[in-house]
Amino acid sequence: MPAGYVKIRRHGLKCMVEQAYGLKVDHMYENDEGILLYTDQGIKRLIECKKEYAKLLFAVSAYQHIINKGFCQISRIMTTLQGDLWIKYERTAFILQDFVQGRVMKILTNEEAFCVGKALACYHQAAEGFVPISGCQSRVDWGRWMDKYKSNAKNMKKYMEVLTEKEDKSKFDKAFMIHGECFIKRMSEAYEILKNSGYLNKVRHAMNTNQLVHKTFRRHSILMTDAGEIFITNMEECGFDIKEYDLATLLESFSGKCKLELIKGALAGYISVAALDGDSFRMIQAFLLEPKKFYKVVDRYYGKKRNDTEPELLRKLERSIEKENRKKDVIELLETYV
Repeated sequence: MPAGYVKIRRHGLKCMVEQAYGLKVDHMYENDEGILLYTDQGIKRLIECKKEYAKLLFAVSAYQHIINKGFCQISRIMTTLQGDLWIKYERTAFILQDFVQGRVMKILTNEEAFCVGKALACYHQAAEGFVPISGCQSRVDWGRWMDKYKSNAKNMKKYMEVLTEKEDKSKFDKAFMIHGECFIKRMSEAYEILKNSGYLNKVRHAMNTNQLVHKTFRRHSILMTDAGEIFITNMEECGFDIKEYDLATLLESFSGKCKLELIKGALAGYISVAALDGDSFRMIQAFLLEPKKFYKVVDRYYGKKRNDTEPELLRKLERSIEKENRKKDVIELLETYV
């Protein structure tokens, strides 16, 4: 019975895709990244979409803008024959994207890192001047980080003050007391760097040029195609911000013994296309200094937004501390560029 149900469901979804997009689907393959469809128009990827339609429309118009500016090594969201951005099957929304044969880049050499940094700079150049189409909901992060860091540091201080008066402390409380002061200091330092490094001037420039950024430009968003070209995916969370945010996200994703050399390579690749000044490097430092993962777990615990049990949150806190500490050598390296 279950096997038959799966076949019926797959058949129904296949028929809906063919009818909606005018494709002939030969066969389907499901994996963690969605459902691959082998069609008469090439390989497509069908993925579940939980975004609101207006937000999805923003990403679609962003894809098209970048492609129109000449940067074509990105996936795009296909529209149906009726012009819709998704299809709905059994109350679930799906979007259909182009798919390329390749693999997620491991970025093991300086040369590969250089190519990735160069690709990001080219992407940023193509993403300038973006004006969303009517009816979409834009993601706008211009100027938000300085106030956010100040507010987050203040919240952590409040949690610490309440905790000092608490008699029966949990394991989570004790872990926060050991590491909290350090990360409060880092959050405050991130705020001070942005405040004193021309952050608002960068924001004004980004606003004047309508600078769009990827927002999740990590290694898992970068493919090396079978043809040997870099292909950028996962642009559904893109939004308006300064380009230094993408650079910080990319540098944070590097790991391993050679990560500092890879970071040097990525920065060299970026600079080969677009200049970065001292303030840019300070802002990248600030974005890396922010203990984002640590704060997220702490705020969930003390802010009473818990969806996890205390042992689960404690494990997440311990992992976040490890991840935040791994950024120290990257922050120190960036000091040599300032």
